[in-house]
Amino acid sequence: MLIEKDLTQPKVLIPSLHDLLAESSPTLVLLPKLEIIVNKQEPTLEDILAICSHDQELLGKLTRRSGFEGSSEDFAKDILFKKGLGFLKSLAIRTMNQEIFTLPLGLKGMTTGLIKRRSVILARFLKHFSPDLDREPDDLYLAGLLYNFHYVAYEQLVNVGHFEGQDFEDVSTECLKSTGEAFSAIGFNPYIVGILEDSEKQIFETKNPFEQALLKIANGTLEQAEQTNGLLGRKVKVDRTLLDATGYSEREILSLLKDLSKNYKGTSVPWQR
Repeated sequence: MLIEKDLTQPKVLIPSLHDLLAESSPTLVLLPKLEIIVNKQEPTLEDILAICSHDQELLGKLTRRSGFEGSSEDFAKDILFKKGLGFLKSLAIRTMNQEIFTLPLGLKGMTTGLIKRRSVILARFLKHFSPDLDREPDDLYLAGLLYNFHYVAYEQLVNVGHFEGQDFEDVSTECLKSTGEAFSAIGFNPYIVGILEDSEKQIFETKNPFEQALLKIANGTLEQAEQTNGLLGRKVKVDRTLLDATGYSEREILSLLKDLSKNYKGTSVPWQR
C-alpha cells in the first residue's frame, strides 16, 4: 500500500510502514507464517518448503546462521526430522534481530546498536517471567523485543518523507498506531500487538498491566543508564504503582536487569525468584 502525500509540488507516493518492513525484513514477515506451522498438529515437509523456498535470499540467511549447507529441500528435511520447528523459529527470530533495528538517521544520539541492545534485553527480561503468565515464552520475548519499535518506525518514516520537522515526542502516538497496524497486517498475534499499542497508556488502562509494569520499569531503567552512561539502576526511583502491579521487589527486578545487561552478548544465568 502506498500513501499519497501532498508535498506542494509535485505529489509523491511515500511508502507506508508496512511496505518498509516487508522490504527490509523478510524474516519479520516470515514469523507469523511460521507460527501457524508450529501450531499445526502434523506439519509436513511441504509446509516448511512453502515458507522458505520461495525466497532464496531469506533461505540463505537462515541456512548460513544455522551453519547448514545443502538444498532448500535438505534444509526442510533437517528441520522436520532432526532439529524441529522450534529450532527454525528461534533461528528466524535471531535472523530478524539483525534486520529490523536499522536507524537510518541516528536522531538524538540513538543508534542501531543502542536500540537493538535495549530491545534484546527487554525481550529476555520479559521472557523470564513466563512461569508467572499463561503465555508462550516466545510471545513474551517478541513483546519485549518490539516494545520500543515505534521509535524505529519513526526514523524509518521520517527517512522517506513522513513527519517533516516533527520530533518523536510529538508523533509517538501516531507512530504507535502505525506500528500496531503494520504488525497486525503482517500477522502478529493480538497479544503482542496489544502490548505495543498500550505502551503509552496508564498502567491500569492497559489490557496486560503485569507485563506493562515490568516493561515500563525495565525500559525506564535501561534508558536512564544509556543517557547518563552510568551504572544500571544507580539512583533509580522505581514508580511504586508500577512495582506494586508486578508483585516483585525493586531489588529483584534490578538484579535481573543487571544480570541480563552484563551477559548481553552471551547467555544469561537462569534467574528465579
